[in-house]
Amino acid sequence: MISVPPIHKMLGKILLPQKILFLLKEGFFLLVLVSLGFAAFTWNHEAVFVGGEVYYTDGDCYSRMTRVRMIEDGGFRSIRHHDWENFPEGTTPHTTMPVDGLIAGLSQILRPFSERHLALAGAWISPLLGASLLLFLAAWSAVTRLPYRRAMLLMAAVSPILSHGFQLGRPDHQSLLVLLLAVALAAEAELWRGAKNYWRYVSATAWAFALWVSLFEPSILLGIVILARWLFRGRSQAHEAKDRRGPLILFFTILALAVAIDGWRATGFHPAFARWALNIGELRSAGWSGIFSWCGWLLAAAPALLAWRWIQGREKPCGLWLLLLISAAGLTLYHARWGYFLALVFAMSLPWMLPALRKPGWVWVVFFISLWPVAAEWDQRLYSEGEALRARVENIADAVALREAALRLRDRHAGGVVAPWWFCPAIVWWSGQPCVGGTSHQSLPGIVESCEFYLGEVPDLEFLQKRKVVYILVYEPDRLISNSEQILGRQTTSGSTIGERLYASREETPTGLKKIFANRFFKVYEAVP
Repeated sequence: MISVPPIHKMLGKILLPQKILFLLKEGFFLLVLVSLGFAAFTWNHEAVFVGGEVYYTDGDCYSRMTRVRMIEDGGFRSIRHHDWENFPEGTTPHTTMPVDGLIAGLSQILRPFSERHLALAGAWISPLLGASLLLFLAAWSAVTRLPYRRAMLLMAAVSPILSHGFQLGRPDHQSLLVLLLAVALAAEAELWRGAKNYWRYVSATAWAFALWVSLFEPSILLGIVILARWLFRGRSQAHEAKDRRGPLILFFTILALAVAIDGWRATGFHPAFARWALNIGELRSAGWSGIFSWCGWLLAAAPALLAWRWIQGREKPCGLWLLLLISAAGLTLYHARWGYFLALVFAMSLPWMLPALRKPGWVWVVFFISLWPVAAEWDQRLYSEGEALRARVENIADAVALREAALRLRDRHAGGVVAPWWFCPAIVWWSGQPCVGGTSHQSLPGIVESCEFYLGEVPDLEFLQKRKVVYILVYEPDRLISNSEQILGRQTTSGSTIGERLYASREETPTGLKKIFANRFFKVYEAVP
């Protein structure tokens, strides 16, 4: 990469009219970029804002919002126990405080403007973090004068997997995690380029907070970064030992604060975890077609371009991006959850790989052609047809009908709810009643027992008593029964299960149960003495 003076020195040599024109052009591009990113992050608004209410994209998001509601109701504190899932035992979750605190803070900002300030804060927190990522990348690349910075920014704005991470109505930890890791990797790249020492403090802070948000992915990425330092920088790091003391102290201080606030949480896996995990999209392989739809065809040539530039000795950080890119691609082929970080690393490595193509005109032609699978993915999302369109419509209808059923429980006496596990967090959010199941793997004891209840031939009254269950929610049997069979690893005779009988029942109900509500998709029963 060609050495260039800092941007403020360059601007100082430009005449005032030219300087104003330059700043206007940069400001206009930034406005277009953030607008494009926001459009990508909020493409699903019709599924989030329905009938004046706010609906979140998945069960984990409802669990997150229940945590934040507890913070608002009981004071700013860490939530170390979930008593609303795997009821009545509850769970000790991996969820930590930083995202909770951001949502609670945004809720307070919105409080003067809306009665639904908490629900709106949950809906908008991830798009705002996505916009923050774009602004950070724009500022960093402008100050350091990275070549082809606009290609990096465009990829970060339109990558379908990154837009999913920053999606409207998805208050999940991945949005904050991607932002923090972007800061950490930018700082690392600057240190490889011999930047000033303050980047060490930026790096230490970003890595520590990322580990606080989620221990798993940042630990692996940090290990890859350390390996890259050893492989590509070797002994050149020896003279930097004294400069690392302050950042290391800051790093471990933040980690100690994280443990003091959230504690250390580690739980084992339930025997049914592998069968249950088959239902979780992020725990499946992404496949090459999925990866190209997130990053474009240029990803296939990226390792060769980075390796070529590193061999030529043009840029030391090329070795860092090369190892990160290969590792992230391999991890994404194993689990799709790594796709967020693959797309981030690919976007941030573009200023280092694209100069290998030499001629700027060819660079932009190749770059835009490589985005064809990305454009195809967006076309499928925005203009879905057939099964995809029907699935989107049904998901919205399910969410509205589930809220209607859950609200019927809000003013009734307290008691546990047996429901399909993927609906449990939404039921808790809308009704305030605890559920036997949940969407976290820590809820698997309750999930398994709920599946056994639905597959039984008669209501298991002993189970209802042990789990302090008062309400039973049944859903369309094709999905409920097949999912229960998958998790338990066994088959049942069609029409023989209590889940099917309760859903089909019009008048008569089994002894000990009373129907209290029914709509198009759900039926709710109350257990009576």
